[in-house]
Amino acid sequence: MGQLSGAVCIFDLDGTLVDSAPDLTGALNRQLTRLGMATMDPAEVRPLVGEGARALLIHSFEAHGRPFPDGNEADALVEAYVADYAAHICDESYVFEGVKETLDALASESATLAVCTNKKEVLAEPLLRATNLWDRFEIVVAADTLAERKPSPLPLQHIMEKTGADRGTMIGDTFTDYKAAEAANMPALIASFGYGANDERLRNATWFDAYADLPTAILEKLAT
Repeated sequence: MGQLSGAVCIFDLDGTLVDSAPDLTGALNRQLTRLGMATMDPAEVRPLVGEGARALLIHSFEAHGRPFPDGNEADALVEAYVADYAAHICDESYVFEGVKETLDALASESATLAVCTNKKEVLAEPLLRATNLWDRFEIVVAADTLAERKPSPLPLQHIMEKTGADRGTMIGDTFTDYKAAEAANMPALIASFGYGANDERLRNATWFDAYADLPTAILEKLAT
């Protein structure tokens, strides 16, 4: 038995395991262009990621000083964006350096590996498969897997229950991940290279700078 036997390491997807901002930005810009709005740079989009497709569109409209529509018009915009993004889900996205080696190291210490993302299932699975990460995880909980999503603690609690783990750690990059872990009474580690790096609400978070540092950081968190 390894040092992490009985523990589950729960990873966020976008901005934590995979830098998907280039493809998220591409799909967003195609929708903005269609609507006669200015395009955005990936650097502008990264801080808006983490709450799902609808929230990303709402935030992008806010950035343009435009109100986001409601009702059927809003649903149609979200559906068009999701369909476009799904068709280009891994054109330019890539796995962050050290992810696969670190997942192997955690598995070698008997940790259970899971994903908790605010991406819908129809997007999360294809991205994980395209990046050759899917088979490394015992369970993947997406935005629409349960009745609630992050920052609700329900997805993290569900993962704990399904894996039979007696302790867990949330590894993410945004305030949404941090709050979900806090609500689930679970420690969190936040990636300094992720999309929430400049979020003042994360000033009290525990950060990690590289995946090579993560196994030690997880052991330290679970020991406290």
